[in-house]
Amino acid sequence: MIEKSLDLVGDEGEPLRRQGSLRKVLPPNPSSEGPLSLSAKMIDRPTVATRNVNRAYSSYLQEYSIISEYGMVREQSIPGVYVIPSAQSSLLWFGVLFVRKGVYQGGVFRFTLLIPENFPDTKSPPRITFQSAMFHPQVDLKSGEMNVKRDFPEWRKGLHLWQVLEFMRTAFYILDTKEPVNEECSEIYKNNPELFTEKVKLCVKNSQDHLYDPPPVDDPHYLRFDPYDREKHEPVRESILNPKESNRPTHSLGLSWVQPGSLEPFSKTT
Repeated sequence: MIEKSLDLVGDEGEPLRRQGSLRKVLPPNPSSEGPLSLSAKMIDRPTVATRNVNRAYSSYLQEYSIISEYGMVREQSIPGVYVIPSAQSSLLWFGVLFVRKGVYQGGVFRFTLLIPENFPDTKSPPRITFQSAMFHPQVDLKSGEMNVKRDFPEWRKGLHLWQVLEFMRTAFYILDTKEPVNEECSEIYKNNPELFTEKVKLCVKNSQDHLYDPPPVDDPHYLRFDPYDREKHEPVRESILNPKESNRPTHSLGLSWVQPGSLEPFSKTT
C-alpha cells in the first residue's frame, strides 16, 4: 500500500490560504463608516446594517469560531485523537488517530479534517480524509474519505467539530455496516470475518510502516514522528510522568466573556 499525497485545496478547488493568525485582533473599524454612522444605520435599518457588519467581520468571526471549536476539542480530550490546525490555513487540520483496542488495535492513522470555507454558516459537514489506504466500511477505498454524512447529513447550529472527531474514533471500535461507502468491505465483514481481520491487519501494518515518513507538505504544524532516542526523549517522558510543581499562579488570569461550550461573544452573564 502507498501513502496518499496531500493536496491543500478547499471546497472550490482553490489552494487553501491562512486567513490570519489564531491570535487575530479585530480591527477598530472594518469599513469606512464611523461608529456613529453605523449605529444609526443599525437603528434605522437593522437587517441591512447587521448584514454589512457580518460581511466586514466575516473572516474574523470565522477565525473566532474555529478558535472556539479547537478549544472545545482540547476540553473534550478525545482518547487517541490528536489534531492541530495547519499553519497555512485554519480550515485545514492535521490529525492522528491511535487505535488502542479492537480489530484495528495498533493502527496509527493520519488524517486531515477539512472545514468548509463558509464555516460556521454552512450546511456542509467537515470532511475527514485518511492519508493511507484504509479498509473500513465507512471509508472510501480510493479517496480515503470517511462517510461523515452518515451521522452528519447536514451541518447545523449546535453541532461541533469535536463531535465529528468522536464519531470518527468510535467508528474504529464499533463497526457500522449500514449505508457503507465500501460495500465490499462491509460484505467481507459480515460473511468472512477471518478475511476481514487479515485485511485490517495489513491496513494497520501499513500505517505503522509509514509512521516515520517525511511530511507530504511543507507545513510546520504537520504532525510527525521520530524513532525513539533515549537521550532526546527520556527527559521529556520523565517530565510528563513526574511533573514538577509550578510557581505559576493557579487562579485564572484575565476575564472571559464567553460562556463555556458557546461560540457567542459576551454570552457569559456572571
